[in-house]
Amino acid sequence: MNKLSLTSGIFTITILMAVAVTFSPAFGEDTIKIGVMYSQTGPGAVIGVGQMEGAKMAIKDINAAGGVKFGDKMMKLEGVFRDDETKPQVAIGRLKEMVKDKGITAFVGGTFGHVSMALNEQTKKTPAFFMATNGVPEKFYTKSVKSPTALCIVAAAQWAGRGAAAYMVDQMKAKKIACFMPDYAIGKGTMKGFEEIIKARSGVEFITIWHPVKSPDMTSYLIKAIEYNPDVLFIGSWGGDAINALKQALETGAGQKTELFHFWLMNAFATGIPANAMQGVKGQMFWYHDMRGFKDAEVVNASEAFTAKYMATHKDPPGPYTMTAYYGVMETVRAMELSKSTDPKKMYAALMANPQWKGAKGPAQWREDGACLYKYSTWIVEGKDPAARMSDRYPAKFDYARIIDVYAGDAYVPPLQALGY
Repeated sequence: MNKLSLTSGIFTITILMAVAVTFSPAFGEDTIKIGVMYSQTGPGAVIGVGQMEGAKMAIKDINAAGGVKFGDKMMKLEGVFRDDETKPQVAIGRLKEMVKDKGITAFVGGTFGHVSMALNEQTKKTPAFFMATNGVPEKFYTKSVKSPTALCIVAAAQWAGRGAAAYMVDQMKAKKIACFMPDYAIGKGTMKGFEEIIKARSGVEFITIWHPVKSPDMTSYLIKAIEYNPDVLFIGSWGGDAINALKQALETGAGQKTELFHFWLMNAFATGIPANAMQGVKGQMFWYHDMRGFKDAEVVNASEAFTAKYMATHKDPPGPYTMTAYYGVMETVRAMELSKSTDPKKMYAALMANPQWKGAKGPAQWREDGACLYKYSTWIVEGKDPAARMSDRYPAKFDYARIIDVYAGDAYVPPLQALGY
């Protein structure tokens, strides 16, 4: 190597120390690698394909802006892309391969919760910085379970139940709620959060009607819920079950007898439901691609800019998990830049020391348990009348809701001590 000036010599030593500490070939010549793993096949593909697009857009944007900043040097970001096939064991195998053969020390991923839980556990044995960008079970965040270098930029199903319960009781003034839930993990997590909040609200009663997964005919279950004569029918069905539940709620006239509230709406299944089945249905959304009309101009502008950038190269608008994949990459790179390292522990510590950031969802900050807290936990939307579905930017089927409110109360996220901290 040629002799360098004192300044560049100090810089070179800094870079070499960072490489030595990580013991990682994640550094190529002027290149840093990042792992990206989402479900491109299997049941999770309906969400995972969009997540992959969001991550790729982030890598492209980072490189267009000069790359990853290490001291005074800019390094190109190279994505190493893998399909977890919606299978935990496949995900674990491909994580090991990325770390061993590709020198990856940081990756973003997670489409379904059980896969993210498996990856969280594996990073205790195969050290890596893991940024989950999907909904996870609440135990992901508990001190006894969470990997020391794992975070999640979204939320837990239990928290969706907490936020929904608080909104239905505090804002919709519901006194009698029929909970229509899928009899598997996401439904049980939602109900656990719901019950935690309802127990703290006096004068509210509820029943829970559990339906089996992949049930083509939910009519009998819906009739039981309607016969309870609730103020609100709280629907926690997910994926294809949500499509069936909302279609059959229309067929049974449930929406004419009570208000319908869905725990977690998103593009992937809302667009598969006939427009008139969405009409008047209220629900939570982690993020919506059309924030116009929301009260916070800064958030609207950030969201509009993100949607416009994505729509420049895609025919359909970004879903909420496309957005979280994008910012998952951005925050992973910010951790590298802050720590001047690809060492997982140093990256994690750097985000904890510099927790605040902003994105298309608005102001956010990281917490000790690896959770990301947002100024606006969830937006409350209402399904549009079919005649009102129109857009100058994307197919009308994606113009399915309008923002009517926001939930930003304290009930959504449990305190740290409840998670063992």
